[in-house]
Amino acid sequence: MAVWSILLCAAFNNTAYYVSNYDIQESLTLYNSSSSLFTLKVMAYVSLIIPVVVAYIAYVWRALTRKQISSEALNAQDSHKY
Repeated sequence: MAVWSILLCAAFNNTAYYVSNYDIQESLTLYNSSSSLFTLKVMAYVSLIIPVVVAYIAYVWRALTRKQISSEALNAQDSHKY
C-alpha cells in the first residue's frame, strides 16, 4: 500500500518522484521519464509478436522431440549418425 500511495502521489500535479540534488528543475517526473509515443507504439507491436514466437518455439520443440532415435538406427552400419 505504501508503494502504491507513493506512486499515486507522484502522478498528481507533476510531482517529482526522484528529486535531483544538482538542479531541482532536472528532477524526474512521470512526464519526462516516460518513453516517447513512437517507442510505446513499437513496443506494443512487439508485445503482440512475442506469443507467435513462443508458439513457434513450442511447435519446433515438439516436432524435434516427437520421433526418438532407436538403438537399431544407432547401431546400423549403413546409416549416417549426424
